[in-house]
Amino acid sequence: MLTYTLLPVLLLMNLVFGAIIKPSGDNTTSPAGSWTAVAPIAIKARQEHGAVQLDDDTIYIIGGIDPETNGTFPTVTTVQRYSIEANVWTTVADLPIPLNHPNPAVVNGKIYVLGGLTIVNSSTTFWNASGACFEYDPQSNTWTTIGELPEGRWTGSAAVGVSGSTVYLAGGLANTNLTNDEEGTLSIFTSYNVATKHFAVLADMPEPRDHAGVGLVANKLYVLGGRAYGHDNTKDTVFAYDLRNNSWTTGLASMPTARGGCASGVIGTQIFTIGGEGDPDTASGVFPQNEAYNTATNTWASYAPMDIPRHGTAGVAIGNKIYIPGGGLIKGGLPTNYTSYFQLPYHGSTY
Repeated sequence: MLTYTLLPVLLLMNLVFGAIIKPSGDNTTSPAGSWTAVAPIAIKARQEHGAVQLDDDTIYIIGGIDPETNGTFPTVTTVQRYSIEANVWTTVADLPIPLNHPNPAVVNGKIYVLGGLTIVNSSTTFWNASGACFEYDPQSNTWTTIGELPEGRWTGSAAVGVSGSTVYLAGGLANTNLTNDEEGTLSIFTSYNVATKHFAVLADMPEPRDHAGVGLVANKLYVLGGRAYGHDNTKDTVFAYDLRNNSWTTGLASMPTARGGCASGVIGTQIFTIGGEGDPDTASGVFPQNEAYNTATNTWASYAPMDIPRHGTAGVAIGNKIYIPGGGLIKGGLPTNYTSYFQLPYHGSTY
């Protein structure tokens, strides 16, 4: 999420230029994992976009905002594909409409985008949730409109999980006013079954959340941290929804660092929450923390901090790596094309 109250750029020149010129393949090693830079996003930097894994070699980034132009951050339709093996970005078919904070998911080899935020009456300072839903077929490189989210359940920046043919959307934003930092945070919980094309209204989250971390492990959808009604109202809660008995659990071990706008990904039984927005202890206002919640033990552990701290992006976990493309370099908006992955070392046969 961004506002127009940006930090002085001169304080951040080293951070920004470091993100731009840091060479591909640069590796930062730690006993608690390592970070490696890969090819930066082609064409333009990106923030507030969605990211998904389509197969073992391919990551897609969807929509988001471009760097500032004439005092605004344009919402885009751009969709790009990254090949891990080739370390190359290519552009594919655009989204049918501009969306930032989209809610993407992959089911049976196709990408689904179920809502997001879009501009209102050509304004770039007010975003409302869109209920528009689309399906992308990578074989034909085409997007198809598949209807809308149910009335009253339009959302962007939701916590998204997939189980079988069902996509789950927890919380998110109904709207946001960038000028006044006003956000309409939601507690709604909705599912969409790709096979039956049916939406279902599920039990609300225990509290409203947007920009939260998310992971689905052992038939439970976890919503980690996030925020409610504004940048600085960050949360450290962990909620879990049991898909088998359709109920929420609260009171789980709190995040060591309350954060919103973090990237997240699942490795084994751990859900990693990386980066995020609203750090009062850094000049950029962006968290470097990389902390993981172990769903098996209800405990947290700290890992190698983010190489270039970012927010407003997404994590894509593949094996023992979590790829994080782009994001914002300062609290508010300063999109980057810098892309890297965190790698968790193996310990015997486990992570």
